[in-house]
Amino acid sequence: MMLMERALSVSELNEYVRRLLAGDPLLRSVEVTGEISSYKHHVSGHRYFSLKDAGARVQCVMFRQNAMGLDFQPKDGMRVHVYASASLFPRDGSFQLYVNAMRELGVGDLYQRFEELKAKLSREGLFDPAIKKPIPAMPKRVGIVTSRTGAAIRDMIRVARRRDPSVGFIVAPCSVQGAGAAEEIAAAIRRLNEDGRAEVILCGRGGGSIEDLWAFNEEIVARAIAASEIPVISCVGHETDFTITDFVADLRAATPSMAAELAVPMISELRQSLRAAMRRVSSGLAQGNRVRRAELERAWRSPALQNPSQVLICSRRENVLRLWERVRIAEDARLKALRSELGRLEAKIEALNPAGVLNRGYACVSSGGRVLSSAAELRRGMEIDIRLRDGSARAEVLETEISEENHGGANEL
Repeated sequence: MMLMERALSVSELNEYVRRLLAGDPLLRSVEVTGEISSYKHHVSGHRYFSLKDAGARVQCVMFRQNAMGLDFQPKDGMRVHVYASASLFPRDGSFQLYVNAMRELGVGDLYQRFEELKAKLSREGLFDPAIKKPIPAMPKRVGIVTSRTGAAIRDMIRVARRRDPSVGFIVAPCSVQGAGAAEEIAAAIRRLNEDGRAEVILCGRGGGSIEDLWAFNEEIVARAIAASEIPVISCVGHETDFTITDFVADLRAATPSMAAELAVPMISELRQSLRAAMRRVSSGLAQGNRVRRAELERAWRSPALQNPSQVLICSRRENVLRLWERVRIAEDARLKALRSELGRLEAKIEALNPAGVLNRGYACVSSGGRVLSSAAELRRGMEIDIRLRDGSARAEVLETEISEENHGGANEL
């Protein structure tokens, strides 16, 4: 076996392959038909996408000067005929087509299936706004249907805990793409309904191609959401991604993080609203009292009450006294009702106060001014601050122990 005189660098190898492809007359001008997937229109004007068929896919790029000649708007699921040159991008070692021109052929298979199912479910009334269930204003427990290992679950829990540290989670983990994913998503929604503790369900995943998101376009998932007694917020992909679940869910969020914002209120904002309501109530009561007292004073000074006739004076005076008594009773009743409502709101806010948790024997651990919620954030030798009910302490971590299943403190079904 003969040894090469010297090894090629990666750059030399990729450049050699690029030259081989560039020297092939067929690949310098090739026509390819396929379905667009993962289409992106960059701010530079360049277009990046894949062309696929039932057995394979190839990456494509269409530069701005060529894209300016398009007479239609490409999108995922569209079948097209492209005129291109095939080459290798040396920096990444990726084989791709450099598209010079593109012609629209029609709708791709996946897009056609999407439109057919959308039309079918729409005719059945599954998208009717009249059947949408309201999202609870202050849920104590949030159900999550997504992958156990994806970034979406971490984003949802992080955002929700920031808005309300007392909120709890019940995670129904499932696959979110690939064979059997749609069945797992539907089963997870049913499990949360059978459990019954969650007050709202967040169902979704992060972004991807139309193929990656396809499980959320399956009929079994749509019907599971429609049958859910618990309100469902759909949060699949990015802002520009739409799936069948977005239309059948009770509410659509553009991203998983936004779903958490829609589901969980900001406690600090609720406190501000309560204080504003208390100020309005106090101001209204004071204004009402001023108006009634002015009316009574005008009635007392009226000419009829100043009449020398003692009988008439007594009669008018009795009427005024009865009116005064009715006003007093009405004011007392209204004040009692308002105090009761304010007391109820104060109790609700106090129940959400994190300081109440410390009073029950728990502690708050932080480091560098940041609250730690997971043992995974601790490191041996780290200095931590511990806040207790009646004071605080500084400690050093000697040892940590992490449970096998950890989802930010979320329970799992």
